Amino acid sequence: MKKTLIAIAAIAAMGAASAEVTLYGKLDVGVSSSTKDGDVNQGAQFGSGNYETSRIGVKGGSDIAGGVKGTFQVEGKLGATDGSFKDFGRVANLGLTGTFGTVNVGRMWTPYDSAFNDALEYNGFSAMGKAFCGGAHCDNGMDGSGGSKNGFQYTTPTFSGLNAVIMYGSNADATTSTSATNYTSLGVNYANGPLTVNLATEKVLTSVGNVVASPYNSATGAAKVDAAGLGLASSTGSYTNAWILAASYNLGVATVFAAAEAATADGFAAGSAKDSGTSVGVSVPVNSATTAALGYATESTTLSGLSDGKTNSLGAQVVYAWNAATAIYAGYRKTDTTALGSSTTTTATNFATGVRYNF
Repeated sequence: MKKTLIAIAAIAAMGAASAEVTLYGKLDVGVSSSTKDGDVNQGAQFGSGNYETSRIGVKGGSDIAGGVKGTFQVEGKLGATDGSFKDFGRVANLGLTGTFGTVNVGRMWTPYDSAFNDALEYNGFSAMGKAFCGGAHCDNGMDGSGGSKNGFQYTTPTFSGLNAVIMYGSNADATTSTSATNYTSLGVNYANGPLTVNLATEKVLTSVGNVVASPYNSATGAAKVDAAGLGLASSTGSYTNAWILAASYNLGVATVFAAAEAATADGFAAGSAKDSGTSVGVSVPVNSATTAALGYATESTTLSGLSDGKTNSLGAQVVYAWNAATAIYAGYRKTDTTALGSSTTTTATNFATGVRYNF
């Protein structure tokens, strides 16, 4: 860890003479307490990333010619309480930007991820994040099951607040040594005045509950099953097609949010798993330094021969901006889940409070 951070600082120092280089990061440290039906409550836990992931990164760029600028960014997850750092697994890409738009190659957030993350302050207390990830599909994040690595992304110039993003990931997560599971995604974004709208669609390797459900086990050659123990129909990779629409509007006294998503996951012996969900929320500036937010989300999942699954989640949070870099937060989330094929509803709660520091 120490050697890695020294290397980061050295890169930033050496590049400063010829390029714009920025060392940045987020540290999130706090105390949390979680409960779940059927589990043992372990009480208060001190740790990192209760509100958002602690991270460190380097980004920058330099002018090349004709108004074209070369850019780079690397970013990795950081354990703010134990000093852990594995690699730059969040972001690692090179790019070119100019009047033509922006081209990036490497590991980056997908258009679907960006639309997902922009809705209702997506964080550890997000009702939408918890509910939407309870069905047949979730945001891919940086788990590699989407196009987040080895990807090519093009972002158009922005015209009157509107732009589009196209992404392709070649063989992002193959199910065998010979079969490719290419990733494709398209996003359209609008931000002008008080209104923000994000629409995205993607085609990605089939997953259930955000657990990759590839039917091929490279170690044993045997068929896999998904998170719900469902059989799969073939020995080759199957795909999920999903879309999400998220919007927010700043009324001045408050900002209101809404989101909807749907997905169809193919490849199961019982047919295709389908989910659909909606989310609403509001964020209110209590004063110049304090913001309170409340969100609710629900999602239903269906698969032939099984009783429907259902997830409902409620989240609330308060953030106090101590200064430009430091904020204190507290939040609560309650989630009720009925799994596919089950008649039992499980309740999980989470409360956390802590400090976030940006640099």
